[in-house]
Amino acid sequence: MKPFHYYVAAVCCALLAVILLVVRSSDTAVGDAVPQHFERAQGNTFYCHDDPNAVADEIERHAGSARSRATDEATGAVYLRYKNNVVEITGSGEDCRINVEDLGRMNSGAFVYLGPGFSPGSPSNSSGGSSGSGSGVGSVK
Repeated sequence: MKPFHYYVAAVCCALLAVILLVVRSSDTAVGDAVPQHFERAQGNTFYCHDDPNAVADEIERHAGSARSRATDEATGAVYLRYKNNVVEITGSGEDCRINVEDLGRMNSGAFVYLGPGFSPGSPSNSSGGSSGSGSGVGSVK
């Protein structure tokens, strides 16, 4: 091979490395942002001290916009769906908690119940996979 071909191959490899780095870093943004900005309670659960909507806004400021966002009107819980994670924010004030779960674990059947109106695929205005009684999440952004 001529030296020019080595140069082209090196440039292609460098571009591929940059693309992979960008894609990889966006996948873990929420998994990194929550532990950096909230105190760990246990495992993938973190303490928060505000209402779920305000906490969800703060998480999106640090981790980027979620692919979808849903609020359960009955409980006030907020669900954020990212590419590889689902974030559930429940309670308010001193009882506020953030749960960050790997979407792969949910899709493999590790979780049977995530909360009303929330399926592993995405937050939706449904009853969580039942016949569609309409008692699910009240609002979806």
